[in-house]
Amino acid sequence: MRLKDPFSLKAVDMTKRTNKPRKPRDEESSDEVSGLTCQHVSKAVDLSSVKKVVTSSMWSMCSDCLRERTMIDGEPASGHDILICLKCGFQGCSLSESQHSTKHHQTLHTESHCITISLGTWKAWCFECNEELSTHCNKKALAQTLDFLQKHSVKAASDAFGWTGLREEPSDYADQPRGKSPVNNSTLVPVKGINNLGNTCFFNAVMQNLSQTHMLNDLIQDVKEKGHKLKISPPGALTVTLPSPEPLTSAMFLFLHSMKESGKGPVNPKILFNQLCQKAPRFKGYQQQDSQELLHYLLDSMRVEETKRIKAGILKSFNNPTEKTADDETKRQVKGYGKEGVKMNFVDRIFVGELTNTIMCEECEHISTVKEAFIDISLPIIEERVSLSLHSFCSILPKYDNWVLFAPLLTEKKSDKVYTSARKQMLISSLPPVVTLHLKRFHQAGMNLRKVNRHVNFPLILDLTPFCSASCKNLVAGERVLYSLYGIVEHSGSMRGGHYTAYVKVRWPQRRTEQPHRRNLAGPREASSATQGQWVYVSDTNVQTVPESRVLNSQAYLLFYEEML
Repeated sequence: MRLKDPFSLKAVDMTKRTNKPRKPRDEESSDEVSGLTCQHVSKAVDLSSVKKVVTSSMWSMCSDCLRERTMIDGEPASGHDILICLKCGFQGCSLSESQHSTKHHQTLHTESHCITISLGTWKAWCFECNEELSTHCNKKALAQTLDFLQKHSVKAASDAFGWTGLREEPSDYADQPRGKSPVNNSTLVPVKGINNLGNTCFFNAVMQNLSQTHMLNDLIQDVKEKGHKLKISPPGALTVTLPSPEPLTSAMFLFLHSMKESGKGPVNPKILFNQLCQKAPRFKGYQQQDSQELLHYLLDSMRVEETKRIKAGILKSFNNPTEKTADDETKRQVKGYGKEGVKMNFVDRIFVGELTNTIMCEECEHISTVKEAFIDISLPIIEERVSLSLHSFCSILPKYDNWVLFAPLLTEKKSDKVYTSARKQMLISSLPPVVTLHLKRFHQAGMNLRKVNRHVNFPLILDLTPFCSASCKNLVAGERVLYSLYGIVEHSGSMRGGHYTAYVKVRWPQRRTEQPHRRNLAGPREASSATQGQWVYVSDTNVQTVPESRVLNSQAYLLFYEEML
């Protein structure tokens, strides 16, 4: 919740999932394609037949479900529920009650139809061997088929959106300097697959969400080059010229640019990931990691880089004063501009908000308040099967009679300290344009780690007004602050075998009007205004369009909401 030293965080290790039972193996390599060499490959894999059928059929849909009009939660079985037969190209569901992929294998054929590939995990499976297969065996037959299917998946997603010749939509931001035209670089960002470098699904899932964060795409475009002008005030208007961006920020710009470029094939994130490893050595070695911790490291590290860059620009404006050469007035001004300037880095302007913690002693009614910045808000998951409530992290209300009791009643005395009952309240005192919610699925009790796998209901439209303090910045009395869901990081599987994927919403950027001192305001909006767009499921290089119902049934771990304007 709070901004911490990016190199002091600890993470819970995750491993890649598998959908079928398999032989035990080293958990550190569980994100890699492994398994045995199957004697059935030579007779059960026919790439030419697969190509012919796949290119003429509806992609990533169970053929039998469509024919039988079988529905799962109101939709045909699709996405990660689908296995494709490598003999004939048949696409069948694997997780529904129908089990059409299994029935297809069991049907009497003149030749073997026992080998499939999952369109969700890209794992190969042999029904006869009852084992996961290596895609590098038997003269690369599986590898060639896998390569074709992954490329077709990307093409199918691209065709679904018509990602060619898209016009650009201007996007204005409230803190654009007066007299400067807004940057017209907001476009409908396509969804591209991202190569897995080895246990990096946790990284890929976060990057898919960041690539669909429109404000990030716009603001990082502003700061990508040396010589960018930044206007800081108070203590008075000062325009500083910034030096070149630091390495991680530059790598982030290049990555986001490559995600927006037209062209086929997935994006290789190696440059960005390597720069992150330079800042945070814990990610070296391609071990399993946690998506929420990755998000913290990445944003905090870029925040540190941009703070350093802004401070350098301020010092240059004052002819690089030192402790010996600067007089008291210069020191005062540099300090004042530095305090305001560091808040203008693009990470703070997009993701960072503020919470006010208020504690009241019930004995003397003394009140103390502590403010803390946050990049995300962590929410515990209630064990019983009820919908998630935002009351789990703050009280309803601007009032004392609605305080939430956190501390137990205590009356004992220990040494010179007196323990009494107290009440604690947490309210949002500054709202960022993008709010990230972290559902605390992973718990550690001593040496034991466990995951809460149950489904949590989450809204498409989130109203944060009841959870804001009376003195909340950017909030005008009588107005609601509504946020629209545009991205999810999902963790499926268990602690021993898990996989991170993403759901992102492809939509046109919102327009921001220039309103000084009202950066994050939104009036009442109908819920239907946030439903336009297409949801896309992404698992590393696998890209598929999906219905909204599947999104709402996902096992969400991180939720990304953008302010509705």
